[in-house]
Amino acid sequence: MTTTTCQLCAVAASDETVVFADATWLVRSVSSAPAVACWLILQTQRHIADVSELDAIETATFGPTLQRFAQLLRDVTGALRIYTGSLNEGTPHFHTHLLPRLAQMPNDAIGWNAFGLSELARRGEVRARPEEVTCVLEALRTEVAAARR
Repeated sequence: MTTTTCQLCAVAASDETVVFADATWLVRSVSSAPAVACWLILQTQRHIADVSELDAIETATFGPTLQRFAQLLRDVTGALRIYTGSLNEGTPHFHTHLLPRLAQMPNDAIGWNAFGLSELARRGEVRARPEEVTCVLEALRTEVAAARR
């Protein structure tokens, strides 16, 4: 990975938002100051444009990894459902958003509108409480560590 030219590599290298990493996948918070505390990104470790470029291992492990972290998010947050979305515009990593649909969403944003919260968070208009972000990430890390035992 090239951290000097790739935004997603640079964020992943910071390690503060990373929940899980192996040779194929990395799971992390969408940002250090997300709109929703438990909004995750599942991204490939290697640079590829979209799902059409997944290799055999990535293809075989994508669904199980996505399902595993969607279930963990539901368990940790009590989310009503987990929204997923992947456009991959502007980054050299295939990535998928996992956005918990909570009972109370910022700005009452649900459905497609929930993904618009990302831009509001970038502008500082909507933010999850930092202590909640830390708590959720730690709970996810604990669950991941327990599963490895």
